Amino acid sequence: MSLSAQTLEFFSKVAKKNFGLACDVYYVLASGQEITPKERSMIQEALRIAG
Repeated sequence: MSLSAQTLEFFSKVAKKNFGLACDVYYVLASGQEITPKERSMIQEALRIAG
């Protein structure tokens, strides 16, 4: 999956603070799997970090 400039910037910000979280969130979004409460909390944490 190629990333837009904004998406790349988002993942770069998250990865600088928590690389594992960035990888997990990317996997969840790229795989298209159902978002469970656990994945939702990971995504919210990534958004907070990147914010």
